[in-house]
Amino acid sequence: MHIPHNASSVNRVAAAALAAFGAASAIPIPLAQLDFAGLVNTFNIDSGDSPPALRIIVGVGGVLTIAVVLLAFTGAAFALTGGRSARTILIAAALAGLVTAMPLWIPAGVLIGAAAILLRPPQTARPTPAHWNDLHMSGAHTYTAHRGEI
Repeated sequence: MHIPHNASSVNRVAAAALAAFGAASAIPIPLAQLDFAGLVNTFNIDSGDSPPALRIIVGVGGVLTIAVVLLAFTGAAFALTGGRSARTILIAAALAGLVTAMPLWIPAGVLIGAAAILLRPPQTARPTPAHWNDLHMSGAHTYTAHRGEI
């Protein structure tokens, strides 16, 4: 398979790698949440005297975080194949992860967000300083007070 070497294909591959790395680094987060809830015994986490309501909330958060990790892997696959919605999916995954596992998700969210930034459409030429204010106005006309009028 021959991949053309242009800027967009390099950005797509880099974005897919960043997103996949971010999603893979986030896999332990839902496992720890589900372990605390008592649904799996991955890390031998004991919930201790935690109230049952807290364990239910953490269990639901773990299931939702698994969905977010899968969404991030989906965004990585779309980025690799050049899908149009890859950037939207990656942004949604980065933000949804902050909702489901806030403090632990920050490193993964930064990587996934960086992947989304790499996928932004190319910008058009930037205007020169002479064209920064193209309001087509002839200038501002103000009245200058003379001595004794104030």
